[in-house]
Amino acid sequence: MFVFEENFKKGDYIINHTSGDMAVYDKADDKGYMHFKHYYGAMFKDLKDCKNLTLQINYQKFYELCNEEEKQQMDEIIKEKGGK
Repeated sequence: MFVFEENFKKGDYIINHTSGDMAVYDKADDKGYMHFKHYYGAMFKDLKDCKNLTLQINYQKFYELCNEEEKQQMDEIIKEKGGK
């Protein structure tokens, strides 16, 4: 069994300031993979399909909670790109 600690809660807006990627966190599964409601990849400026997008839980160290301005920016991206 894989033991880990989640740094985020369901619905948290998170950002990787180095890459510019932003996401709305959903959960971590029992295998240690993070799942997202929405994930914006800054490199290609696209909103990813989160059905098959996961990151290993150890990548959470590169993310932190978004501030209010970043949350608004992510909400605009979701609205503009048609996220559900």
